[in-house]
Amino acid sequence: MEKLDDIFPKTKSVDYLQTSLEKRLGPPQSFDETNLVLQLGSNDPDRLKVCVEHAVQSYSFREINLNCGCPAIESGGASTYGASLMKQPDLTASLVDSAKRGLESGISSESDRPNISVKCRIGVFDDAEQMRPLDEGDYDYLKEYITTIHNAGANHVVLHARPAILSGLSPVKNRIIPTLDYDFVRSIAADFEDKVDITLNGGITSLTQLNSLRSDTTSPISNYMAGRWSLRRPLDLIGVEELLKDESSVSLKETNTITTALENYIDYALTMATLPSHKQRFTTADLCLPLYLAVEQLKDDWDYDEEDNPSEDPPLLSYDEIESLYDVVRDGITSLQECCNKGGKKSKNSSNAYKLISTSIKSLAGTKVVNKWKRNRAEL
Repeated sequence: MEKLDDIFPKTKSVDYLQTSLEKRLGPPQSFDETNLVLQLGSNDPDRLKVCVEHAVQSYSFREINLNCGCPAIESGGASTYGASLMKQPDLTASLVDSAKRGLESGISSESDRPNISVKCRIGVFDDAEQMRPLDEGDYDYLKEYITTIHNAGANHVVLHARPAILSGLSPVKNRIIPTLDYDFVRSIAADFEDKVDITLNGGITSLTQLNSLRSDTTSPISNYMAGRWSLRRPLDLIGVEELLKDESSVSLKETNTITTALENYIDYALTMATLPSHKQRFTTADLCLPLYLAVEQLKDDWDYDEEDNPSEDPPLLSYDEIESLYDVVRDGITSLQECCNKGGKKSKNSSNAYKLISTSIKSLAGTKVVNKWKRNRAEL
């Protein structure tokens, strides 16, 4: 997600926007990533149109998504966009229309244009004291809101199955305290079937849960979205890929696939780290973060105890497979240390192996940064 004020401030030109996009996505047309979605946060229709027009001229996107679901104004969330837009359906519709016009200006062929989608919550309250179970009035409001943005040009809505609390709850608590209501989303999806694709978001944390949701052939929901789960357990994406291929069983036993993915990323990180300073897009910490998250998942799976975690899926990897993957990450971190001239202890598998590799990552990214990652991961 990109805030429009960050990548295209009011005082800056289109050249600044182009530079901002290149910093995030690389040189224009350096890839043809049809699965890439550009999510924008804004309440300025005119600048949004210009942004979309120039973005799609340079990069391939599957979708342009408008953030109408980010809550918690007082706690660092969106004060001029996000869930506050749910209280302004006409402005939201104007933003959708502007994005549509930006696509029309940027891409001449209608068939080549990305879709326009909106991500929002199932309801919105001004503060925590107003929070209550959603009722028929809330349902009618959401239904009218989606109708309004659909008429403006949105054909896909991602619904986080919790209401948003605009003030009084932190962003983290906004993802936990408001009650999930999947039935609310299913009902909305049924009302808009064959008109608007509805994606369910919120609370999906395991392959078993995702498989169960997808196995419901009577559900009118089009798709399912998980964000924090993928950050907390990135290696599970291999299992998600198997589900998307309609494999009969969920398994990560093809460790060669995971090994290849990790090795490919390490090669990429080393390439990025050795670029001339004026061409570098990522800090060393940026490059270390995916490896840190992979190591933390491996550690969780190694320490898994069914009695302590009865509600969680058991690890899909054996201890031998975890050790093998750990070796790959350890060697990659060592290579990054050598590349960045930051020495560290080289470790072989042992009782303190995870502690040693954590020390190596801290030598690259910095102790404060890694401690912040640890706190953030605990909130996922």
